[in-house]
Amino acid sequence: MSAPDAPRQRILDVALEGLAEHGYEGLSLQQVADRVGLHKSSLFHHFRSKEELAREVYRGLTERLYKRLEPILAESPPRFESMLAALDASVDHFAAEPASGRLLMRLMVTSRNAAPGESPFAAAPGQTDTIDELLALVGRWLARARAAGVIRHVPVRHTVLNLMGLVLFYPAVVHHIPPAALRADPRSPEMLASRKRELRELLRGALAPR
Repeated sequence: MSAPDAPRQRILDVALEGLAEHGYEGLSLQQVADRVGLHKSSLFHHFRSKEELAREVYRGLTERLYKRLEPILAESPPRFESMLAALDASVDHFAAEPASGRLLMRLMVTSRNAAPGESPFAAAPGQTDTIDELLALVGRWLARARAAGVIRHVPVRHTVLNLMGLVLFYPAVVHHIPPAALRADPRSPEMLASRKRELRELLRGALAPR
């Protein structure tokens, strides 16, 4: 990353943490400025408003996840191993970006039906919501895999939601669990490997042909 981009990226990182913890209404530009170490007025050199900042955070986190998963799930013909690889990639993604998991979980349980201008997370006219694009990506893989006999004949929409729950819930809540209860750093290689094994076994039990 070039030096001129560093302050902007730092602002985005801090705003992501704030949105994940406090939501849009609970985030203030003053909080972001204080944590970044800038005067509030300096933020406006990078973002014109809190809404623009939040929208950029949202766009960035969903695009990064989509770009990680799309090459795996676009494979043709579909293989069961592709979905397992996508789960592994998701675990690694949210281990590297824990705040992204928390914010996505917050957005998944918050109404996104607001009119443009009422929410920074509402899609603009003629645009597709990026979360919807993620859900559609997984849904297309499930439909193709079901038609090819790679997975059982499961309901696609319900399965997409179940998968999102499996992927998002853990990174969204694990930072609230006392370390003593986990007995290990949830982002350690050992814990990540264990989580991948657990998710793979759950998916095999739920989707693999009998």
